[in-house]
Amino acid sequence: MVDSNDLPVPTYAETEAERLEREIVQQEAAEHEERARADAYRSDGASPSSLFESETADDALADTLSTIKQADFIAWDQSFLDVIGTSAALECIQSFPGDENHVHEAPVYLPETNELLFSDTHVTGWLWAINVDTHETRKIHTTPPLEHVNGGTYHNGYAYLATNGGSTRGLFRVNVTSGHAECILNNYHGRHLLSPNDLIFDSSSNILFTDPPYGWHNWGVEDPELPNAVYQFNTKTGALRALTNSVVLTPNGLALSPDESVLYVADSNSSLNSASHLGSARNVWAFDYSRSMLSNPRLIYQVESGWPDGLRVTQGGLLMVAVAGGVDLVDPSNGLLLGKINTPGDIIFNLEPVRGKGDGVWLLTGKRHIYKVTIATGGVEEKSPIGTVTLRDIISQISQAAVSSEEGNGHERDLPGHHEL
Repeated sequence: MVDSNDLPVPTYAETEAERLEREIVQQEAAEHEERARADAYRSDGASPSSLFESETADDALADTLSTIKQADFIAWDQSFLDVIGTSAALECIQSFPGDENHVHEAPVYLPETNELLFSDTHVTGWLWAINVDTHETRKIHTTPPLEHVNGGTYHNGYAYLATNGGSTRGLFRVNVTSGHAECILNNYHGRHLLSPNDLIFDSSSNILFTDPPYGWHNWGVEDPELPNAVYQFNTKTGALRALTNSVVLTPNGLALSPDESVLYVADSNSSLNSASHLGSARNVWAFDYSRSMLSNPRLIYQVESGWPDGLRVTQGGLLMVAVAGGVDLVDPSNGLLLGKINTPGDIIFNLEPVRGKGDGVWLLTGKRHIYKVTIATGGVEEKSPIGTVTLRDIISQISQAAVSSEEGNGHERDLPGHHEL
């Protein structure tokens, strides 16, 4: 019986000729991907990609549309103003060369260092890290070198990353201090995964991840051995199950509702069909999630242009969707677009809330810039496994106990008996 254990990772020494050939292939694949993305983005040229890009002979209306285009926040519904608050701000904290057509993905907030970890999918072996407050940047090198890192999440002190290109596509657990990367999954019962794209944890320590064919389309990997799918990986038992492989055509970003009863999945099929871009699916789907099965699929949002990429959920259960030109804020109960965090001329690939430090701070990874957004509404906190206590919880309890002792309020509080660091 073939199980889901990792396939062996090649360890042979690469010759200089092989290295040069590999770099040429990677460069050609990167150029192919960029052309495909550019074609998809430009294919809306026959019609406006956003309302404010509509052409009109009315000078007053043209001025109004120009004003809207320059706004940092665009409200489509009155409730959006309550979500962003009166002190909403959008700032660029890192920029990239204008002629550098790279994709910036896999945002992971690191609470220990107050940094955003993110990737450039066109490079191999290192990741960016930028301090949220000082904007100081550094590079974190991974061992072994990871290729085409496209998705990321934080869990119990580690960054978990998804790679969608190269010979060892899969899920990796990364120590961000040492850079050591450990492959935890790269196949489904002996068949290579396609191109793991994005991943999240539920509170039972299951990993939910999407597996579309981007590596095959963009990076020249072998023909698919599996259908496009959304999977659940039990990190305790090693069991891997496909949850759906038919409803969502090209599964991409995903997020859970605050109570984890609903799983949202982005369908970025339009990014693979540039010739018929306007007619391609660019949807966000919702499924009822019971920890073991998905049910009741329903379409909750069709994005205006481009494709839906990364997804996140606010503390109040609203859905944040990374799209061309910004982030859409959607009420998933009725599919209503409430408003937009506006980044005209840029493509936002993913987003991440700053967790545990200050509610309402969000970080966006775009093609041209990394953005910091401050609004009144924060993201859902990471949920620790039931019955466990994190290192942060322990430190907080020790601090509280010390204060109580100094104030003469009795003996120090006992710590829980089971700790997970």
